[in-house]
Amino acid sequence: RKRKHHLRLRLVNFVTKGVHMIFKLIQKIESALRRIEDGSYGYCVETDEPISLRRLEARPIASLSLHAQERHERMERVHRDD
Repeated sequence: RKRKHHLRLRLVNFVTKGVHMIFKLIQKIESALRRIEDGSYGYCVETDEPISLRRLEARPIASLSLHAQERHERMERVHRDD
């Protein structure tokens, strides 16, 4: 009985995380569509530098240049480790 309860909780957590990831992806797609509309698509939201075509082809929802993304990830790791 406890095992079934534990498995149910794990399944609910898994589904909840999946729904959250899908919601975040939809938000990023909507944001990219807004940037297309206002003419800022393809430019880094932090530096205003162009995002490489190669990056946009690989990740059309990218809002950061590769260098800005790498900086962002480094800062996340630093703050996560605190």
